[in-house]
Amino acid sequence: MTTSTPSSSHPSSPPLRLADVGELIAALPALMGFPPVRSIVVMCLTPSGIAPSRPTARTASIGAVMRHDLLIPGPGEPVPDRMDEAFRRFRAVCAREGAESVAAVLVDDRLTDPGADGIADLCRLVDVFADRLDVVGIDLAGVYAVPEIAAGATWFVPGRDVSGRVADPAASVVAAARVYEGSPIRGSRDELAALLAPYPSAVRQEVARCIDEVVDSRDREYERVARSGGGERADRLELETVLAHIRAHAAGTSLSPSDHAELAVLLANRTVRDAVMGLANGALARDAERLWIELARVLPDPERADAAALVGFGAYVRGDGPLAGVAFAAALGSDPRHRLSDLLDQALQAGLRPDAIRGLAETGHEIASRLGVTLPPPEGGDRTSGH
Repeated sequence: MTTSTPSSSHPSSPPLRLADVGELIAALPALMGFPPVRSIVVMCLTPSGIAPSRPTARTASIGAVMRHDLLIPGPGEPVPDRMDEAFRRFRAVCAREGAESVAAVLVDDRLTDPGADGIADLCRLVDVFADRLDVVGIDLAGVYAVPEIAAGATWFVPGRDVSGRVADPAASVVAAARVYEGSPIRGSRDELAALLAPYPSAVRQEVARCIDEVVDSRDREYERVARSGGGERADRLELETVLAHIRAHAAGTSLSPSDHAELAVLLANRTVRDAVMGLANGALARDAERLWIELARVLPDPERADAAALVGFGAYVRGDGPLAGVAFAAALGSDPRHRLSDLLDQALQAGLRPDAIRGLAETGHEIASRLGVTLPPPEGGDRTSGH
């Protein structure tokens, strides 16, 4: 599985510059949002100057960061097709980023030292990746193998007598920056997936039993309001109901199975769902995400797909590619035809930056404004006049 973490171009987020290999590897848990295991992590690099403390060393700015399961061929076996396909995706992202070079970190508990079994096959794998990058004029500037990302772990360059020690990931300047920005660093990818793990079937079945009843009552209410005030007024009331649920949930109010069912029905109104996407970059973003996560866990299939897609969109907008990927996978697992999740997942896998999809949040503001609802403005800037 490939996970992309597109870098944000927000003006408050300066380029990441690391001059030491041990620091670079230690930064990966913060860059990925979790410590990768049995993975190849690829970073797009752009030269950025001379290291102040080491005049002979060069620094590089890190752009997009991508991960894939590390699949090492056996002796005499060809490079696995899935690995080669990942190399081609990495190449496409790096070329679009305008990267001049790439650094790759191979994290695998079997890679304990330069003489470990399988190093020759690992070098073959690296050579194939270098060939793929060379087609578009990108240099594979560094490849580093490490058994785990932990303070003091030994990293080495496969096939060369070069090694060093990993710095303390907890003391990484990148980790400090991520924590300051409010981005969590999770203990593992499993911990990330657990955020959206469905509740026990009995809990979800109780909500499912409520949905049919809620559909009937909401349909009758929508038709009543639409007859008297038009469809936009009916959409407005449904949007306001969702916003009220977000605020109540943030204030600590527990939602009943009927409340969960009502929210599932309201989000099935595409006008309402598209409008609340505008919350992803405003003051209610975290409160909304907590409710979307709750819904993604408690709702039955295929209703949970809308909530999971909203979790993924919010994570994508703020540059949390790993959570976005997990959320889109959950949405598509619930409803394989979920068009929004499919499109966003394709964008994420292609390494498109958050700026490329933020227009959907702006559209959400426009939809809400048309309905007469003012959403919190995007953080870090004013909304277009009239919103």
